[in-house]
Amino acid sequence: MGDSRSRNVSQARSSVNGATGNRPAGTQAGSSGGRPGPKRISRKQREMRRKRQQLMAVSLILVLLIVILIAVLIKSCGNTKPQTDNVTTPAVSQPETQNEQGNASQSDGENNNQDNGQNNSGNSVQEKEYTGEDGKLHKVIGTTEKGYTIEEVDGVTYVDGVLIANKTYPLPEDFIPTNPEVPVTEGRSTKSLDKDLMTAWRQLQADAAAKKLNLYISSGYRSFQVQKTLYNNYVAKDGKALADTYSSRPGNSEHQTGLCFDLNSIDDTFTNTAEGKWVNDNCYKYGFCIRFPKGKDEYTGYQHESWHLRYVGTELAEKLYNGGDWLSLEEYFGITSKYPD
Repeated sequence: MGDSRSRNVSQARSSVNGATGNRPAGTQAGSSGGRPGPKRISRKQREMRRKRQQLMAVSLILVLLIVILIAVLIKSCGNTKPQTDNVTTPAVSQPETQNEQGNASQSDGENNNQDNGQNNSGNSVQEKEYTGEDGKLHKVIGTTEKGYTIEEVDGVTYVDGVLIANKTYPLPEDFIPTNPEVPVTEGRSTKSLDKDLMTAWRQLQADAAAKKLNLYISSGYRSFQVQKTLYNNYVAKDGKALADTYSSRPGNSEHQTGLCFDLNSIDDTFTNTAEGKWVNDNCYKYGFCIRFPKGKDEYTGYQHESWHLRYVGTELAEKLYNGGDWLSLEEYFGITSKYPD
């Protein structure tokens, strides 16, 4: 009975070894070749991996585009020539003393007004002539230090189309207003002023009257001869040097243009009156400027005159008003107002 049990045990062991195929210890059933199988990933993980790959591809494309763009910009900058290669460089503005020396060497037969225009040229410009819309011959004689064109028409100087009459730019002796409301028939007149000026003046006067302010023109157009008499009287009274600070020499007065007038008292008392203050703060709205602003003597060559208004049109007048800090025409255009002597 003991041998039979021993044989049964041996047979049982043989059966077990045959069933397991004599696998080495530690080898799991169901494995192939004795190695563990591949790890499976979920659908969500596969989707995330795909998105990361797409993002990397897009990023690479963007980097490539940026590199190409930078290369193109560098190349274009290297090929661009300085603007001065294609533009004629204007001559550098010369000091006034040098200009005066240059003028002194010019022939005596040259027109004095042309000399003065060249004195104030910030850039040298080749003189040229053309027929304007007014049918008159326009002669370009230079540009100001601020780049505005200086032209001469019938001996009269215009800067950017604005008639200029000051110590540097005189008027011909026989000049009279070109667009007077009433024809010039005498040496002094408060009616033979520019038509546009008179229209603007009437509106200004009416608006002032509505505020119970009394404004009136005391002095308007004055001829060359009338100005000559006035100036000589001032020189006899105060001397030439002092007279030149408040009175124009004949031919240099704006009153001869018909584009200006003097208001009310024609003296410093006007400044602090209600009328004077209102005019200072509102005249630009009607196209007028304070021709000789306070503190601008070095530009205009004249003392402050709160009563002297010049018509320039609303656009330029507002620029000259400068938010209440008046600019002179000389200051704005970059021109001088100095007598040759």
